[in-house]
Amino acid sequence: MPTPYDYIPDEVKKELAQEGKAPEPSGEKKKSAPRRTDDSKPAADKKKGRDDAVERGPFKHTRANQPLTKQEVKEIKAGRKALRKEMKRQKIYTKKEFELMASSLGLYFDKHNPFAFLGWLFRGRGLWALLGALLALLFIMVIMSWTMQMRGHFTINMSEEMFNAGFVLSETEDFRNPSTHLFSDPAESVPCISISDIPSNVDKVDGSHNEDYFAYTFYARNEGEYTVDYIWSIELNSESKSVGSAAWIMVFEDGEMQFFAQPSADGSVETIPGRDDTRHGYPNPQFLDVLADASQYELVRAVGDVSYYRAVPLEFVDDVVVASGRQNGVSPGAIHKYTVVMWLEGDDPECTDALVGGHLGIEMNLRLVSEEGEDERPWLERFLGGLLWWQD
Repeated sequence: MPTPYDYIPDEVKKELAQEGKAPEPSGEKKKSAPRRTDDSKPAADKKKGRDDAVERGPFKHTRANQPLTKQEVKEIKAGRKALRKEMKRQKIYTKKEFELMASSLGLYFDKHNPFAFLGWLFRGRGLWALLGALLALLFIMVIMSWTMQMRGHFTINMSEEMFNAGFVLSETEDFRNPSTHLFSDPAESVPCISISDIPSNVDKVDGSHNEDYFAYTFYARNEGEYTVDYIWSIELNSESKSVGSAAWIMVFEDGEMQFFAQPSADGSVETIPGRDDTRHGYPNPQFLDVLADASQYELVRAVGDVSYYRAVPLEFVDDVVVASGRQNGVSPGAIHKYTVVMWLEGDDPECTDALVGGHLGIEMNLRLVSEEGEDERPWLERFLGGLLWWQD
C-alpha cells in the first residue's frame, strides 16, 4: 500500500536528503539488528514501537476517518513541510492551492470535530479525568470556605514551636478539652455601647460570652518539661467600612486589664471625654482596681463620694497589631488566663451610622520568644491572605 512518502515529488526528496531531513517511509524495511543474547529490547526498538502505535485521545490525527500512527503523522507533516517549501519556490502562496495539492498527494489530516473533546470527556479515561478535576475543585472550595469561615471568627493560634514545647489551650481552667487552637463565634449586629456598659465580671466567665460586645476567655498551660518565655499578640485579620476606627479592645491577662483604641483623626490619643472637657467623666469606673496601668483612667473631678474619670486607651501597635504582651519564665504546669473583649465605643467620634453593615475580625497568636519576628501562620492562610480579592 502506498504511503504519504511515495507522493512527495522526487526533486523534493533529493533536496531533503541533501539537507539530512528526508522523512523515512513507513513501508521501507530496515535491516535487522544483530541478535541479542538477552531479552531486553534496544531503545530504538522501543521508540519504533511507540511510533507504530495508533494515536489516541480527543485530538488524535485521522485521515479518511482512519486513525494514524505516530510515524504516519510524522511523515505527513514532513511531506507537507516539503510541499509548502516547493510551492513557495514556484511562487504559489495561497492556502487554498496548497491544501488542494496536499489533498491530492494524500498529505492531509481530517479536520477536528469541535465536539470531539466533549465526547472524549464523558467516556472512558476522559470521564475519570473530569471527575478527578471536579473533586480537586470541590476540595479547594471546601478549604477556602473553611478558611473564610474561620477568618470571621475570633481564633487563638499557637505556633508549631510552642506546641512542640508542650503548651495547650482550653476554654476552662481544668483543661477538660485541651486543644492547640481555639475559636469563638463572632458577635453580630451589635450596637454602639460605652465602656461603662461592660460588666465588671466579664473576666469571670469562661469561653465565649458575647452580648452587645464580643467577649472570650481562655487559658494557656505549659505541659512541657522546660521553662520558657512566650509572647502574644492580637491582630486584625479582616475589616470593612473602617469599623476598627471605632472599635475598642480590652485585654485581661491573669486578672490585669488594659484597653486599646486607634488614635483620633488628628493622630492624638482618643480619650473619652476629651482632655479639654473637665465637666464629664465616667463615675467610679468598674475596672479601676484591675488596671495594669493606673494612668489609663485619669481623674477629672470629684463630687462628694463620686469621682469622675477620663478613659485613656493605649494606641494600637500598628495597622495590624492591636496589642501585644510577654510572659517570662513560664515553668512546667504554669497556667495563664486571658479574656479579650471588643465593642463599638458609642462615645468615640468615629462611631457613626457609616459603620452599619461593617465587620472587624481579630485573632490572637502565641509563639515562643525565640521565634519573634517569624510569620507562624499556616502556609494556606499566608497564601490566601495575600490575595486581593480576599478582602471585603
